[in-house]
Amino acid sequence: MPATTAENEKRERQTRELPELSQASASGAGGAADDVGKSAAAASRVSITLAEWQKLIEGTRSLLAEVLKDGLALTASSLQDQANFLKNLAEAKNLSELLKCHLNFAEQSWSRSFSEGSKMLDHLKTQQSSAARSAIRQA
Repeated sequence: MPATTAENEKRERQTRELPELSQASASGAGGAADDVGKSAAAASRVSITLAEWQKLIEGTRSLLAEVLKDGLALTASSLQDQANFLKNLAEAKNLSELLKCHLNFAEQSWSRSFSEGSKMLDHLKTQQSSAARSAIRQA
């Protein structure tokens, strides 16, 4: 009787984890050759799925690394711009130089944010288009 309980628990686990394997094992308790073939086919589909997941995770990791790298570069350059801005403000001798410092800082910040933001979006577009190509190949 304990062996039957263990087998039932094993089948329930398989049902929760891999429906294809449980259906293949439940189709015949006699162990027919057809069931073995179905189990092997289901196992091969699972291994392909795991490889695809690994590829997807690696692609996501590299994408995030590139975006974070660009984000940190933008942050570093923005901090440098702010330090230069404060230095220029301290050196301003009159109101027109003060306004010129503010205008230059605003223009530089806008320009840098736009160009670096475009780089980050380009990484996302590249990743999206490569994911679309791989999805088309699989279909």
